[in-house]
Amino acid sequence: MYLSDTILRILLILLLYGFLFTACSNSVSDSSNDGHDNWIIPRDQVVSGGPGKDGIPSVDRPVFAKASEVQYIDDDRRVVGLRIGDTIRAYPHQILDWHEIVNDEVNGTPVAITHCPLTGTAIGWNRKVNGQVTEFGVSGLLFRNNLIPYDRHTDSNWSQMQMRSVAGELAGTDIKTEDLLETTWATWKSMYPDSEVLTRETGYNRGYTGYAYGSTYSTDDSAILFPITHHDDRLDRKDRVHGVILERPADEVAPVRVYPIKVFGEGVNVIQETLRGQRILVVGSREHDFAASFRSTLPDGTQLEMKAVQDALPVVMEDGEGNRWNLFGVAVEGPRKGQRLQPTHSYTGYWFAWVDFFPALDLYQAD
Repeated sequence: MYLSDTILRILLILLLYGFLFTACSNSVSDSSNDGHDNWIIPRDQVVSGGPGKDGIPSVDRPVFAKASEVQYIDDDRRVVGLRIGDTIRAYPHQILDWHEIVNDEVNGTPVAITHCPLTGTAIGWNRKVNGQVTEFGVSGLLFRNNLIPYDRHTDSNWSQMQMRSVAGELAGTDIKTEDLLETTWATWKSMYPDSEVLTRETGYNRGYTGYAYGSTYSTDDSAILFPITHHDDRLDRKDRVHGVILERPADEVAPVRVYPIKVFGEGVNVIQETLRGQRILVVGSREHDFAASFRSTLPDGTQLEMKAVQDALPVVMEDGEGNRWNLFGVAVEGPRKGQRLQPTHSYTGYWFAWVDFFPALDLYQAD
């Protein structure tokens, strides 16, 4: 089985590199390839990923089942979780890797779960842009290995990791994001057995029990399919880090601080820092493969000091007032029960991708 997975991955990489060579000789310097001539990112670094526009189909009519009834996800595979109001949903990598975008509506909020398997980044986007609800699709283009969605209302192109439109009518427009939580299926289903989980009823026939990019893509530092512009060897390329973007727009010079998942160690740990005048707390666990970050100053000006809570997932923090907070930043016990911490502009992804997008980033290093 190992040999089979390895051969499949090598064949896939060779195939995609073949697409790369074609893309490099037919870059978007010819505007007929993309329909836009106002790119605000380097056009010579925007390449074709191969399948073409909508060649990787978004899921536009998602179907969900109760987590306790879902059987096709392996315990060590990752899922992306979303909570809006009292609705909690999970979107498995096993589907996201094949579709990259899920257009959904949760408690009346139009959302898109955008996922780039090449950079390991999943970000929730609000689909209401300038007062217009839109859908997002996969453009077939990449910038520094990262997904470029397009919106189906204006046909503008967007950078997933920059969280803004980078070409077309909406170029320069930031997207409003929705807080996501990424962790393993084993951890998720133990925390939220009654949550809704995206099923394989996508309307497409894909190998949802397997790996779209091979079983070792997420750990093999050599398996990076397109050129890297900026390098940094302080961490291994595929180390997963949680990045906090302190100011928008999220362009190359934006102030960014990243936290390697592995620094959180076993159990649950909390890091509290003041960055550019903002009080930030990051809670994470290497054991459970998650990190989440919030602003620790409440709207009423109260500054909370948090300590980690062990063995009580999804509760992960407790403050000096006696409030207990879960991984979505919601107080589930105490005088502030029902309140929610303000999330940061943040997401988790591979180290090489964060460095390539934000080469001047700060790296948190444990003492």
